Amino acid sequence: MKLRTAISQVKGLQHLVESMQLQSSLGKRYLLDTFMMYQSNKINQELDLVNHIYSILRGKNVGLIHKIQTKLMQVRDIKGSVKNIMSNLVLDDIELFEIKSFALVSDEILKLQNEFETTLIEIPDLNSIISILDPENNRIPSFYIYDSYSSELAGIRKEIKKLKTAIKADPERYTGQNLEALLSQSEEIEAEVRGRICEKLYPFASELERALNQVAHLDVIIAKAILANNFAFTRAHISDSTTEYKAMFHPQIRETLALSNKKFQAIDIKLNHSVCFITGANMAGKTVILKTLALCQYLLQFGFFVPAQLAHISLVHRILVSVGDDQSEQNGLSSFASEMVKINEMVEASIKKENVLVLVDELARTTNPTEGRAIVNAVAEIFNENQTLSVVTTHYSNLNSDCRKLRVKGLDKDFKAGEINRNNINDYMDYSLIEDDDLKVPHEALRIAGILGINQQIIEKANNNLLNK
Repeated sequence: MKLRTAISQVKGLQHLVESMQLQSSLGKRYLLDTFMMYQSNKINQELDLVNHIYSILRGKNVGLIHKIQTKLMQVRDIKGSVKNIMSNLVLDDIELFEIKSFALVSDEILKLQNEFETTLIEIPDLNSIISILDPENNRIPSFYIYDSYSSELAGIRKEIKKLKTAIKADPERYTGQNLEALLSQSEEIEAEVRGRICEKLYPFASELERALNQVAHLDVIIAKAILANNFAFTRAHISDSTTEYKAMFHPQIRETLALSNKKFQAIDIKLNHSVCFITGANMAGKTVILKTLALCQYLLQFGFFVPAQLAHISLVHRILVSVGDDQSEQNGLSSFASEMVKINEMVEASIKKENVLVLVDELARTTNPTEGRAIVNAVAEIFNENQTLSVVTTHYSNLNSDCRKLRVKGLDKDFKAGEINRNNINDYMDYSLIEDDDLKVPHEALRIAGILGINQQIIEKANNNLLNK
């Protein structure tokens, strides 16, 4: 899976990509075309690079990073021109200009990199290309078929210049016929020179392509490091079994809350290759937990730092999510049918013992409680039997006893009358997770409804119904 595909599946991921300080369209394309990684050595190689720049951003050489970024702003996406060179085609002056400009910028970035104690990204030396496209060694990012390419061309150009001056001085004496012939001759020679230039460039095509990719990669890892620094992300450790986060948070939601001078409560969570149920009242942040787990998994496996104080993450081959915010009517299915199709995919992956992360919000929420509970227990049993890493949020009690159960604390304190209202209720929510014995479902829904100012008759009659059960 490419990052551009993952972005469409995880809204928080798109927000982070849009927040990255990429300096070139080349870097953006490189990032979006990045494949999800499944080997720890490849992920660690990328994280080592990001960590290197992350350390520089917090040290004395941060100015060099800014200089490199300024140069990266001058980089154009010239993959088309490089492809033409690799196909041994004759390039036009614009394409040769693009290649010359890139080679000059690449060389300047390489020189800036040499000022660090260790190299950030290995960029090929393109001076052979520069010498071909800049025979007069003026280091100007423009291209022209210089006189130095051909003495014959230089001579003809002198004649053209001389004849143009003469025609201008005495147009009746001199005609344009000779001028047209000379211009045609110069164009033929220029075409021959252009062909020879491209022949000389061809042996360096692979180095040019590699330099293009390496410069794009440099843009990406700098942007990743700046993102980590700006959002207080951390480097995750890759685990063989357990996935565990300390102070995990959702960056986009935290940003949104900060705009209202509110704080996002980070949470701790530990997962094994089995089922973990999470219960809690509505508004308790259960869905956010699932979305953050998905986001962190994708971030790690695309080579990013993650939003947590500490993280140990087990690698997976796929992330399967059902959070109930899809519009099932778009595919002609009811909410329950649409959910079951997704759950079936998860169950089949589990039975095949695929290495997946399964995240389900309110499983079987759209059917009657008796059957819903039975479905939840059946699915959990399959996940447990196949040691599938999975998290399921639910309101049901009497769940599979072999599963781990966590509960969001929520409003677990007594408050004075009028102390909480619909405007400040989130400030009194405790979103931390605690072990849950599942002996009874916490009845917080009516309490929250009362705080929100719901008609008192509803509250009273609902409480009476509970007492009479």
